[in-house]
Amino acid sequence: MTKTLHVTDLTVRYGGVTALNGVTLTVAPGELVGLIGPNGAGKTTLIDAVSGFTKATGTVRLGEYDLSRRRAYARARAGLGRSWQAADLYDDLTVQENLTVGAYRPNWRQTLTETVRGRARHDEQIAELLGIQDLLHQPSDGLAAGQRKLVDLGRALAGRPDVLLLDEPAAGLNTAESSLLATRLRSVVDAGTGVLLVDHDMALVLGVCDRIVVLDFGSVLAEGTPQQIQTNQDVIAAYLGRAASPEADRPGSPAGDRP
Repeated sequence: MTKTLHVTDLTVRYGGVTALNGVTLTVAPGELVGLIGPNGAGKTTLIDAVSGFTKATGTVRLGEYDLSRRRAYARARAGLGRSWQAADLYDDLTVQENLTVGAYRPNWRQTLTETVRGRARHDEQIAELLGIQDLLHQPSDGLAAGQRKLVDLGRALAGRPDVLLLDEPAAGLNTAESSLLATRLRSVVDAGTGVLLVDHDMALVLGVCDRIVVLDFGSVLAEGTPQQIQTNQDVIAAYLGRAASPEADRPGSPAGDRP
């Protein structure tokens, strides 16, 4: 059974600088939550803190498990998956081998099971979910940017996380590739995985998310449905610049070059 992510009063300080200030949010099973805000608002810092790569105060809980004092690898084993801004694949491996690496979460139970039964393979199901089954045996170094992003997403999914934290998965994608990514993300969420999505592509975020949290200067500025966020005057003043629409954030539009 998938679990809900509860982040409560999460605070990150670097010396005298407060990068996150008491952030609280939830991501439920089968829910896609967007996290947006200006550059420097604390979005990647939050993902780093939740996944255990940055020291923080506050509470990170996945279902009934308190992960606040656990290291990054332990949080991953507990069911937290993440991606990184750059889709750094193992270019000397095939797509299928990259997915296999992502699925490997060693512990004594898994080691014993694999010794008796052999290693379970989930890469074909994941590839089918993301529409990359035809790429499984291709070398990763020959993939297009959009394909690399999907493989990176597949690698994060290969560990069967309850909640997936995605940092800029649409960075560098064109409109068609971003639209395909949105479709695949909805497939992932509809299959029961909770997703926290950080991205500057407003067309993607507004079009695919169930709920959006807005950060500004490390604090939660607003939270609501995409429709509520588009018309929130505080959000417009701090980030959107005007009432946003999916068309408003496309390249070449007045709002499209905003951070």
